[in-house]
Amino acid sequence: MRNTLRIALVGAALSAVSFASAASAATSATANASAEVLSTLTLTADSALNFGQIAANTGGTVTVNADTTTSFSGSLVSTGTRAPAGFTVGGTPNANVVVTLPASATLTRFGGTETMSIGGFNSNPPGAFQLNGLGSGTFAVGGTLTVASGQVAGVYNGTFSVSVEYQ
Repeated sequence: MRNTLRIALVGAALSAVSFASAASAATSATANASAEVLSTLTLTADSALNFGQIAANTGGTVTVNADTTTSFSGSLVSTGTRAPAGFTVGGTPNANVVVTLPASATLTRFGGTETMSIGGFNSNPPGAFQLNGLGSGTFAVGGTLTVASGQVAGVYNGTFSVSVEYQ
């Protein structure tokens, strides 16, 4: 029994020495951490998306693209001032931002209930772009207006929302 006790004590002592050796082999290092807080983005609508004047006839579409090109389809006539909407973004200099466009929007006749829909929204520059060294940038938004056959005459107005976020 005495030998068993001695062997157990020797084993415990050896275990303690090996744990102490492992603990003394540990090391540590310190790393730096950093973060940059970006300026809050601002977005201003500078001008409206304008589809001009339209003679509906049997209907069709009027497209005003963000790059200022225009087209129309069907038997309608499109004339007058047609222009994309213009926006200004403010934020952190040289940061990248991405533009999110709506899927659709509705125009309603002033004083009435008749509507027309806008779809096919597009932007210029498309998708994402970099703010300049002063922290600002501009972009344009266009879309396609669907005009029904015999669309009721009048002035149609509506709104649509775009958003920007840092990329």
